Amino acid sequence: MSSEWTMDKDANGAADVIGLRLFLRCGRFVAAAAPLALAALTAAWLFLGATPLRAAVLWCSLGLLAACVMVLGVAVVRAGGPPRRETYEWGVRVASITPDCGEGTVPLRVGGTRWLSARFAGVMVAVPAMLALWVTLAVVDARGTGTSAVLAEAGAVIEQRPIVKIENEVADSRHSTADATAEFTVLLPSPRGEGVPVRFEATTNFRREVGSDLYVAYVPTHPELGAIGDDQREDVERQLAGRAVQFSDSWTIGGFWALATLAPLGYWWKNDSPRRPKRIVGPDWKALRVTVTGTGKHTDVPPPGSPEAAHEKKRRENTRTLRCLMLEGGGRQVPFHSQMDAVAAGTALAGAHGWLLWHPQQCRGRDVLAEFVGDDGWQLPGAVTVQVAEQAEEAGVMAPAQPDPERRVQTLDLGAGWLVTASAPVVVGLAVALGCLAALLLVPDSGAWRLWTAAAGVLTPLVGFIAQVVARTDHGDGDAAG
Repeated sequence: MSSEWTMDKDANGAADVIGLRLFLRCGRFVAAAAPLALAALTAAWLFLGATPLRAAVLWCSLGLLAACVMVLGVAVVRAGGPPRRETYEWGVRVASITPDCGEGTVPLRVGGTRWLSARFAGVMVAVPAMLALWVTLAVVDARGTGTSAVLAEAGAVIEQRPIVKIENEVADSRHSTADATAEFTVLLPSPRGEGVPVRFEATTNFRREVGSDLYVAYVPTHPELGAIGDDQREDVERQLAGRAVQFSDSWTIGGFWALATLAPLGYWWKNDSPRRPKRIVGPDWKALRVTVTGTGKHTDVPPPGSPEAAHEKKRRENTRTLRCLMLEGGGRQVPFHSQMDAVAAGTALAGAHGWLLWHPQQCRGRDVLAEFVGDDGWQLPGAVTVQVAEQAEEAGVMAPAQPDPERRVQTLDLGAGWLVTASAPVVVGLAVALGCLAALLLVPDSGAWRLWTAAAGVLTPLVGFIAQVVARTDHGDGDAAG
């Protein structure tokens, strides 16, 4: 790794901190912009036709996604893809605003977890949006072959016209009710009264015969512009409007998309989210002087006498194993867990001294929200289990907090440096995915290449992530990208 990014306490330390803070802000930009762009792009592609609004959303979203890939690429080139342990150490250095000046004091105010919560929520929004978008783009193109856009601008009409010729038919089976794709030829009326043969490709719900009718959109005064057709009038109207799918199907897909997004997001937000507002520490808070001794596993089981503990199956279902920071204080071990890599956090914070704070009534599920405030001026949000908190209070090791209004702390978001932990294969994979997405959005064609392009856009980033994990494993570091 470049010496410019080492966090040695020398004359370059301040410049390093400023550089890292810049990348942390870039990481926040990516965490906010990418989910927003994907959600807006999916909604526009499903519900909007070929309108200036959809074009604006399309170009703005592609611009945001391209900016995100560029920021990620610059971060990788600049930082060299360090392991998560080093980013945790950088985060501790940045958040240490009062080194060795906070011993024996408890802050009056503790910060919230706005960006930490937003980053996790962004992932849970982006993944379903990507799936809905890739599937829609792979299956159908909103503009057909491009003829539909020309016909719509010229004021096309829709009429039933008889088929005079069928070529290159490909059916799902030999049965007459099978879906089929073929090139159909119909005769369009012309101002001179002659029938003008026009050929177009269409996929019908069952195999057609010469002489049967199709719904055909064309311009009566300009048959040379061509035509589009289908056995359903709604599908012809969809192509003229430039929508990816029929309006009723859009709401169906949109409903599943919303369900796949909001249900997990709501459950996570209620039960597992690290969210918390800025709070004032009062005398009803509990405080314990602690030291980080390392990491470990803590098994949280239902308390004796509870309904969950009375039945073997419920006891197994409600037993969880947590990777925790192990804090020692008052002659006992206190497991402190958070949404972080406990092993990397234990390495970065080994030997750190500070205060463990919590309010007995500020619980979420089976945890009590807790704050680990280091003497160096950082505040690490996390939690302790309800049983651990009750046992510590019963043992008499906790004391009422005595806040100092002059004490200042800064929230330690250990995962904020996720941007620089990526590697070159990941950046290349995301760049290829963005190129595939742009091709599917901008090229007006509905050929079989769309399926292959969509598959490449999905698989290439996965290959990049796998290559990164394998490379770090080979170097003795099992750390994956944040």
